[in-house]
Amino acid sequence: MRLTRALLCFTAIAAAAAGAAGQEGKPPVPPGRDPGGVAVALIAAGVDYRQPALARLLARDGEGELIGWDFEDNDRRPFDRGKGQGVDGTAVAGILLGAEGARLVPVRMSPSDPVSPAQGLAFAARTPARVALLPAVGAAPQTLAALRAAATRFKHVLVILPADDARAAGSDLPALDNVLGVEPAGESVEAVGFGGRIQRLAGAPLSAAAAGRAAAALLAREPGLDAAGLKRRLIEAGGGALWHAKP
Repeated sequence: MRLTRALLCFTAIAAAAAGAAGQEGKPPVPPGRDPGGVAVALIAAGVDYRQPALARLLARDGEGELIGWDFEDNDRRPFDRGKGQGVDGTAVAGILLGAEGARLVPVRMSPSDPVSPAQGLAFAARTPARVALLPAVGAAPQTLAALRAAATRFKHVLVILPADDARAAGSDLPALDNVLGVEPAGESVEAVGFGGRIQRLAGAPLSAAAAGRAAAALLAREPGLDAAGLKRRLIEAGGGALWHAKP
């Protein structure tokens, strides 16, 4: 019994130390209250939540704490340590939150863990998020298999990801009723990214963000839609200037 208690105590101390180490160098989340509206989870490399326009649209709990998670540092500060390198989650969030009444559940994946996207989806499914956006997934079979298992389990969440990623390695992700693959429509836009820098966003991240924005806008008008119905409506709409649905 004493040994068990000692091990539990050690585990708790180690977890606390890991969380404290993870928060080193990351800014605190600005104070705020939940803005209400359709919650959309962004599962990516993190965001720059210091930006005032983005901070106002963060999903929060009743105590004003951010609803979000960092799977690499295991804390509630999903800050973009890459500072906008690669897929800039802050720029993607800016496009996504163009939908009136949308709020953001930011989830930072662990780049060294191939099942992190699936973990992010599992987390999002336990929040108010009705839509989960993955602007970049990749082609690793382990990643796609884990993501398929998570999407199959959490059918109430519409998963939006690039069509090429969804079909990589022979995956049948787009066949699921709650998974929508999208592809670029050839346009690009300027967006505010990490640190407030203006950048030009194009390709798969832009198409995924635009589709997520369309999903949020549709849910705001028709909150009774389930994930399968939402996918059907988006496919029927076909897309827009920034994205195309890929059944």
